[in-house]
Amino acid sequence: MEQQKQFLDLTGDFVASIDLQNRIEYINRSGRRLLGIASDHDLAASPLHVDQFHDPDTWQSLADDIFPQVLKQGHWNGQLTLRALDGRPVPVMFSLLPHLDPQGQVCGLTAVGEDLRLRQALQTQKDMAERILDSTIEGIMVTDAHARIRRVNTAFTQITGYAAEEVIGRTPKFLRSSHHDQTFYDDMNRRLHQRGCWQGEIWNRRKSGELYLQWMSVSALRRDDGSTSHFVSIFHDLTEMRAKEAEIEQLAFSDPLTGLGNRHKLSQTLMHQLKAIHSGGGKLALLCIDIGQLSPINDRFGMKGGDELIQHQAQRLQQGLARPLHLYRLVGDELVAMITDAPEPAEVARYADDCIHILQQPVHLHGEVIQLSPSVGIALSPKDAEDGDTLLANAQTALLAAKQTGRDGYHFYDAALSSELRQRLMLEQQLRMAIRPGADLGLQLYLQPKVDLRCESVVGAEVLLRWHHPEKGMISPADFIPLAEESRLIIELDRWVFQRSCELLRDWQRAGRPVPSISINLSARQLQEPDLVDWCLDQIKIFGLQPAMLELEITETAFINLSDQVLEQLHALKLAGFHLALDDFGTGYSSLTYLRRLPLDVVKIDRSFVADLCQDPRAATLLKGVMRLLDEMGFGVVAEGIETADQSNLLQRIRCQLGQGFLYHRPMPVGSFVELLDKAPPASAS
Repeated sequence: MEQQKQFLDLTGDFVASIDLQNRIEYINRSGRRLLGIASDHDLAASPLHVDQFHDPDTWQSLADDIFPQVLKQGHWNGQLTLRALDGRPVPVMFSLLPHLDPQGQVCGLTAVGEDLRLRQALQTQKDMAERILDSTIEGIMVTDAHARIRRVNTAFTQITGYAAEEVIGRTPKFLRSSHHDQTFYDDMNRRLHQRGCWQGEIWNRRKSGELYLQWMSVSALRRDDGSTSHFVSIFHDLTEMRAKEAEIEQLAFSDPLTGLGNRHKLSQTLMHQLKAIHSGGGKLALLCIDIGQLSPINDRFGMKGGDELIQHQAQRLQQGLARPLHLYRLVGDELVAMITDAPEPAEVARYADDCIHILQQPVHLHGEVIQLSPSVGIALSPKDAEDGDTLLANAQTALLAAKQTGRDGYHFYDAALSSELRQRLMLEQQLRMAIRPGADLGLQLYLQPKVDLRCESVVGAEVLLRWHHPEKGMISPADFIPLAEESRLIIELDRWVFQRSCELLRDWQRAGRPVPSISINLSARQLQEPDLVDWCLDQIKIFGLQPAMLELEITETAFINLSDQVLEQLHALKLAGFHLALDDFGTGYSSLTYLRRLPLDVVKIDRSFVADLCQDPRAATLLKGVMRLLDEMGFGVVAEGIETADQSNLLQRIRCQLGQGFLYHRPMPVGSFVELLDKAPPASAS
């Protein structure tokens, strides 16, 4: 018996015997290891029972079903999950047999089991390998040593069109195209058998009959004796990849609106063309084309209307010029035409004149007839510059000169162009840099207090923008604001002011300082932005503010030819909780119409109205009537530009309670405004 136990200890399977009371009489070394029973555990002195190694449900099944079945049928095979002494679950495949005493009576059971954890781990690894094969984007084909296909993955089917059941057992010859001769395949097989691998481009045929180019790598799998057991082919479809590469290049170098080359494409082409001029001679002309005062179009029809106009004019130029030009869209409504092998300047001027004539033709846009005033700036190489960046900058300088001399014309670059034009271009670039995140080029918020005219207490402030340039000193808003409007920087500038104002309010709120009402100006172009409302609300959320803490001022001139889009934007802002004010009231011609249509809270009387109060009795009478009307309509009123005590007294007599002007406070830096608040806490606006 002892010798038998030694033999049983050598096996890797679980072997145990139990008596009819379910006490374990013997368990071999593998079984002890599997169940966590110490090798020196004395089963006679410290008995262990079967139910100690099963959860209650499994033990119930053993006692009621499995053990009786063994006794009745003489055997039982099946899987059970044991529970080791440390609580670990152990899946085991069991065979249970009864053993008999010398009288032939059943005296116990013998259990022989296989630990399934290794088998399950191997199966898990196999399943994972299958999933990996089927999830890769490369096609995979496995053949035996005789080139019979044994396995393909999902990508193989997607690329070739053949399902697995259609190809298993066949050789890959059915995939061949007629593009390669037999010599190609002989060379492939020779290198594969000599080196154990081959890779390269190959033309194959899909199930549909379509030829396609693929990159394929074939490797031989060797046995220990060096013979080949299988070949593994991995391939991907190059036609799709190259189509994507072409698509990426199209996105990288094409303008999505017009389909013309973009700035990157222009730079690349310029570099090659100028290099050719340097090495072989020749001339090149660069025409910078402004299609003509797009701002009113955007204000009238929105950005979508402006985009339609740019597309239309770009197509006109492409189709209408006698000489084909390399045409690019630089930015906004600015196009660039390149003439290689350029003729004499007089001929280039005629091309510029043709461009202007084409762009001047009336355009029908949304039922209206639009006529533009285009301008063209011209720079020549090698005369004006020998590198692309300088040549383009000179063409833009010439364009600026053309626009400033009245539009509807062209201008050649001249090194003697006024320094004012150069400074203007430089100022635009510096303004563009100044509004970038983290820039410190002197843009600052100023605040002009609003006061209660009766007690002169501060009730709020209007946010203004000032530019203390680190090199040029103070730059007037009259200089940089029009520049921002012309270059479309006004949208980014508006948003810069909005963000800094929100940051200011957040800091005051965190410091426990009373937060006065703050007014921010929105430009006409900003009102055309489709994402305006969502963007404003996002900023409010980022800075932890409430919309009612901000008053958005819109100038009366923004509502000339008021579009439904602008009206919808204003109603959405009002619904979101922002206060809305009409600035510069009294400078336009349709103010009463605006008052009826717009969701306003406050009307600001323009300074030109206030300036005439004491000199012109009719102005005072008119303003008194307007004040009564505004009061009946429920609007708050703020008078701007109050400079004398007489103006203030007269405004108070006609029941205007709020105002701002040099009589009380000039625009001041944020720090000075805070000091003003600390000296005299703000009163509530009534």
